[in-house]
Order: sequence, then C-alpha cells, then structure tokens
Amino acid sequence: MKNIWLLLKTYMKRNPLSIFLSIFGGLALCFMIYSIGNLVVDKTLSNIKIGVIDYDQSKLSKDFKNYLTEKMNYELIENTTYDTLSNKLIEKNISAIIEISEEFHEQFSIGNKEDIIITSLDDYENSTFLQANINSYLVSIRLLSISAGGNKETFDQLLSNYQKENIEITQAAAQEVDKHTVAEQGGFINSIGFFLMFIFYISVFVSFMVLDDRLNGVFNRIQITPVKPVQYIIGTGVFGLFLCIIEVGIYCGYIRIKDVNTGVPFWTLVLVMTMFSLFTVCFSLVMALAIKSKNAITSIIIGFSTIGCILGGAYFPISMAPKSLQNLARILPQFWFMDTFRKFQADSNADIYPNIAILFLFTVLTFLIGAVLFSQKSKNS
Repeated sequence: MKNIWLLLKTYMKRNPLSIFLSIFGGLALCFMIYSIGNLVVDKTLSNIKIGVIDYDQSKLSKDFKNYLTEKMNYELIENTTYDTLSNKLIEKNISAIIEISEEFHEQFSIGNKEDIIITSLDDYENSTFLQANINSYLVSIRLLSISAGGNKETFDQLLSNYQKENIEITQAAAQEVDKHTVAEQGGFINSIGFFLMFIFYISVFVSFMVLDDRLNGVFNRIQITPVKPVQYIIGTGVFGLFLCIIEVGIYCGYIRIKDVNTGVPFWTLVLVMTMFSLFTVCFSLVMALAIKSKNAITSIIIGFSTIGCILGGAYFPISMAPKSLQNLARILPQFWFMDTFRKFQADSNADIYPNIAILFLFTVLTFLIGAVLFSQKSKNS
C-alpha cells in the first residue's frame, strides 16, 4: 500500500496538467447544465413556426394570418420564396408551408369555398393541430359567406363586423410544462453526453504515462525495486481513476449543491459515472500495453470516443438513427451509459439493472484484457 501511495504522489508531480484538465472538464460540464438547458427550453417551448405564401394579399387573407398569430400563437415566416421555405421545411426550421391562393377572398365573397394548401413533412402532431385550427377558421368564414348570399359588399361588411368581435379562444395545455425542470433535465442529458468525450481525454494522459514508462525501461528496472509489477499497475490505475473522480466529483457536487432536477436518482448517477470512469481507465491501460506509438494511441482513443459518442446517443437519441445503427450501437458502452439516463428521464420506475450489469461486464472484460497484456509484458521483461 505504501508503494502504491508513493506511485500516486509521483504521478501527481509528473502530470499537473492532467489534474488541471480534470478540474476544467468538471467545471465545463457544470456550465453546460445551465447554458445548454436554457437553449433546450427556448427551442422546446417556442411558438410553432409556419411558412406562409400569400398570393391573395386581401383583407380576408390578412385576417386569416392575424388569426394564426394573435389567436393561435403561431410564428409566421413571410415575404420569401417557396424554394426558401422548402429548404427551411426540409431542415425542420418550420413545421409547414401554407399557400393562400389568389382567389381566396374572391371565392368566399361570392359564396364559394376555397381551400388552403398545407405542405408538411413528418411533423404529424403539429400539422394535425394546424389543419384543425385552419378548418375552424374556414368554417367561420364559410358561415359569413353563406350569410352574404353571394353579395361581395355584404360579405365584406360581415367580415368587418366579424373582425370587430373580440372572440376569446381559451387554450389549455394537455400537459403542464415546468420550464425550470425542462431546462435542468435538458442541460443534464446534453452535458452528460459531453462527459463521455471529456473522460476519454483523461485516458490519453494515463496511456501516455504507461507508454513512456515502457519505452524508458521502467518495466525492466521495476524488477529490482521494492515496487512489484502489480503494485505499479494498480498505482497507475488508481491515479487514472483519481483524475476521473475529480471531474465526476465536481460535476455531481454541483448537481447536489444546486439541487438540479436531472430526472435521475443522485446515487445512481454517481455509480454509473464512476463505473464508466473505471472502464476508461482500464481501456487506457490496454491501449498503453498493446500499442507502442503515442500517435496511434491518440487516434484510437479519440476515434473510439467520437464514434462511441455519436452511435451511443450522447448528442441525440439513437432512436432517430436507422435500425442498423441502433443495433450496432449496442456493442458500445456509451450506448448503455446514455440509455440508463434516458430511460430514467422517460420513466422514473425504469429497470436500469441490465444497463449497469452490461457496463460492469465491459469494465471486467477490459480489465482482463489488460491483465493478460500486463502479464505478457512482465514475462518479457
């Protein structure tokens, strides 16, 4: 135990930069909870945006647009081309495109009906409600049109009187939304995704430490010192875990002190993050024992981290990806890490024991591979 403690103090003196980056990573994650959370709230609770092309530019079309903005709280995007709106629709910056025909006012004023063209993609919920709101307005105007009996002047007079009537429309939310909760849980699920990237940067330092000792003959010299090979690898692993715990501790400490509503039990969060930290330490030791080039180690660790974060659902729900990629993601520990938190946020009674068991198996498997490689290196030394 004394030798392990000596190794730990030595590593602290050798790698002050790694300790600084661990602290910086923890603070950066804390900042993300707040900053990203506010962005999530702004996007989630903002008014629905709709592109409008008004070919009519009449009194009736103006009243219709006023109905959408003032009564239904839609945000209209106008004064642009159809191609521009099409691109916005494809990029999902708007929910639908509404086209008001040139005969919109004319047809209603003479007692006929005139439809409004709606173009949407897969935004089923918004487009359905939009269609219902438009139909409600058109029914009202149709009643005015029938009452006018095909007389344009009478229709315009009825429309003017209709506009003067202040008809209150009461809107009730199907589910009450707590903006503060949405911000905190949105900030958490996004920041925890960046944790997966930051934690692997720490593993690069651990790998470089072991690789430098290999190339400098430490494995050979360790045979004639009081430090046993097993104590050396334990000391190195403890230092790597210490770096991870600094980052995890700052992040979880902030959540605890600020009482952030993550949607996940606090001690479950600590357990899963610590378990994944242990996996990254074992992974970094395997890389250092299996590879002899710093460039290769950096490429593999950063590559595995980047691909794992994307496929694992760190930046977006993996359910949005094709089925083949969803199946591929299940062989990555990042998937089971993120899936644990997404399950809890969706259902507080979710069963996450399989996720924890799989993360534990990933850690054990990586540890065993490292033990075999270390045993081989020790024998060769």
